[in-house]
Amino acid sequence: MEALPAVGTVLEDLPEDALLAILALLAPPDAAAAACACRRLAAAASSPSLPLALALRLGLPPPRPLLPSGGGADSDPAAAARLLRSLHRLRRLLGLWRRLPSSSGSASGYRSSSPPSSLAAFEWAPRGTLAASLLAPSAHGLAVSKFPFVTLSIDESGETVAAMGDVPVCVNFVGNNHIVVETTVVSGDDDDEAALEGSSPPEVMYMHFANRRSPGAGRKRRSKQGRRRGRAMEAEHFVRIADAEPTEARPLQGLWKFRNMEKSHLATPKSFWGISESRTLEFYLVTYDDIGGITCRQVSDTRGQNSGFTPIFWTTNTTFLEQPFSEKELDHYSRREHIQGVDSNHAATENRAVSRILCINSSYDVVNLHLSAPLDDMRNVEGRIWLYEDRTFGFGFSGSNSIIDLKHVSSDGCILDALH
Repeated sequence: MEALPAVGTVLEDLPEDALLAILALLAPPDAAAAACACRRLAAAASSPSLPLALALRLGLPPPRPLLPSGGGADSDPAAAARLLRSLHRLRRLLGLWRRLPSSSGSASGYRSSSPPSSLAAFEWAPRGTLAASLLAPSAHGLAVSKFPFVTLSIDESGETVAAMGDVPVCVNFVGNNHIVVETTVVSGDDDDEAALEGSSPPEVMYMHFANRRSPGAGRKRRSKQGRRRGRAMEAEHFVRIADAEPTEARPLQGLWKFRNMEKSHLATPKSFWGISESRTLEFYLVTYDDIGGITCRQVSDTRGQNSGFTPIFWTTNTTFLEQPFSEKELDHYSRREHIQGVDSNHAATENRAVSRILCINSSYDVVNLHLSAPLDDMRNVEGRIWLYEDRTFGFGFSGSNSIIDLKHVSSDGCILDALH
């Protein structure tokens, strides 16, 4: 019996809902490129129903401009385009961001009650809004306190609006991984411009508009308005934490947390030792660089003298030791105490199941309170990273008897152990 030819489904045969679902998976540049492939994709890319498909993809309720009572997006392609752009904008903001130190050396903030947090989390909130929270250490174990920061939503026209409480703000991208949060400037300058255009000679008008559009003009107006309202107007800058959670290929990467114990328990880099005098929750960011190395830095308060990234360890060796481990490695691990960040004045002694071990040579100064003799080379100290079966890890250095165990900050984009 002769075999029948295989019948395949071509892209043009798919229903419009399927094409919209495909385009909703793509970033705007990729969707625009796909629209050039055929007429069906071009029609789907310009369909007013594409924003609804993207909203469903993101797990959001239908945006208000798409509702029958909202009026516009189904009949106005421009409104649909604005809505689609706003949805993509909100999706780009999702995730964890690190606040950069301010130029004045202190965290200005817009509210005096804002915590001196170095981290912000953008997460979906009820009614299709995006809520940004500042993350700060709590006094309860490994819990993370969340303070309201900025709320973003989409208005009836399809545009993105942001507010900090009742104060309108702007959240602008500077490239793909850098945002600036600053208050919206609303002043009476437009009335002054109208009067100026009607009665001033051309050279005066030119100087007026040139000064308004000069690099420092906006800052001057914001400062003037800020003094008038009694609010600090300095902009807040954030950079994205691109890889905030570990993967199979990079099991150490991501944002981690640890609650300090007493200073006498720690044998860590000098910069870390100096801020370990109190039992406070601290955050650590582990990244894989372009040359194959692993870097661990502490994400600290942006107001401090050593704010930003405090180095903990760095290594170019990313090859793990697999089981079975040698007797030397087992003894090297079993004789140590675990600093697990529990609310107690002593370290835990129970060992955890280790799946892999990484040998590291720290490139940063190490101060060890338990060494009887000083280290000969303070910039090349051997250590270990123990990767546990629960996909967390701990690290320690030679000459000490402790392991610092770190915990996840987030999982699948959600902050763990959050306190509101």
